[in-house]
Amino acid sequence: MSEHGNINRRQEVEALADYVNNGWLRTGEFDGPTFLWNHLIREASQKDAENRNDVPVAQLSDADNVISMPMQWYFDSIAAIVPTAERTDSGVEMPRMDMPTFHLESQALSGVDAVVGNAVVSTRWLDAVGNLAKAVEMTARFVGNVADRDNEGFDYLKDLIQSVRVYMDAVACNADPMTGEQSLRMITQVACNDDFRLNAMQMVELLSCGLSFAQWDDTRMFAYDALNSAMDTMSAFAASATDANTTMSPESRDAKDFGNSDECTPLAELKTDMDLFNTDGPLSEEELNNLAMLDPALLTEKEIAETAQNQFEHAVQFLRHDLMRISGDADEADRFLRDNHTSEPLADAYAARLIAAERWRDLLNFVDLVQRDKPNQCTVMFPEEVVPYEWETIREAALEALGRRDELIAMYQERLDDTYDPNTALNHMKLEAWKNAPDRNQ
Repeated sequence: MSEHGNINRRQEVEALADYVNNGWLRTGEFDGPTFLWNHLIREASQKDAENRNDVPVAQLSDADNVISMPMQWYFDSIAAIVPTAERTDSGVEMPRMDMPTFHLESQALSGVDAVVGNAVVSTRWLDAVGNLAKAVEMTARFVGNVADRDNEGFDYLKDLIQSVRVYMDAVACNADPMTGEQSLRMITQVACNDDFRLNAMQMVELLSCGLSFAQWDDTRMFAYDALNSAMDTMSAFAASATDANTTMSPESRDAKDFGNSDECTPLAELKTDMDLFNTDGPLSEEELNNLAMLDPALLTEKEIAETAQNQFEHAVQFLRHDLMRISGDADEADRFLRDNHTSEPLADAYAARLIAAERWRDLLNFVDLVQRDKPNQCTVMFPEEVVPYEWETIREAALEALGRRDELIAMYQERLDDTYDPNTALNHMKLEAWKNAPDRNQ
């Protein structure tokens, strides 16, 4: 609104441009938005430099013992109060549904804290990264074996991965290229192991340690090698799975992705009883994901592997984009966003690029493309107050910038005809404002 109470005919385009230029893209670090890279990683890495010195870190075997002992104490203590717990040659087994809820105050992860704290203050890069990789590996396995109903373990693991990313940025900035390559390879090996194959986003977060290396010509290939290793791992994982019904116990998977049920219901029975899925032909990707969230025991081993690969392929799009953007290939990164416009975050990012460049005709054409190929697609990177009508608000902004009077009038009239629209008064004012405006006929 103007100071005279009249409607600002460019209020949507100005609000979007302000959000994109002063919020989302304000750092201007890599000529566009990034999903996994954040400038705060570099800032934290540089700030921590004052605490890092050429001091030794624990031997890997000692780090393993320090991490595992509190974890074993935790399992021993809960085994004493769980009637269904059984002693085995390898430790203790018990149904997860009988376990008490895990809490950080149990101090089961205190050994992880000690090993990580010892590693991140050292500039002996290879030794420190070896211990950090061990800490991530053992923490992921532990979290996958406890009843983490309140997500305390899961959140701890996410924070640990971020700490590793900060330290790996220091490695990329300060270590020689050979040391950097070996360090990133250790982290990549952990990201590709069994504990992360069913946790696509965490796997990709670990792989994003490579983004720090992508910023320089002599280390960029390390990041692409890490990406290719992960893609090969997931392809081999999916290819090696069988069509047999899985007997995978919940203790061998992460509860965050695949649930906690100990029961095994045949897939066909679930499809019949719940009437949720089309029983003719193979399940769609969405149906597989829904079943995996409900209970992976309902899926065959092959379907679980396919679901994991589908989730990975979606998550790895963010890494592929950021590698292009950080490598300085802005045009290729933009093409990647546009080509993957049915993915909400990628489509939003491309719209932001067009808004920042004031390419309003291209933006209008892009909105048409998104709504043609996925009519109900939502926006996820713009706040609701900026895009109350989601992609229609983005279309409105483009039409405002182009002065497309007749199309705006038709848009506002359609909203007014919708008796459920909550913004009747505002749309009426916009309608009247554009009725009295000249058509620039663009």
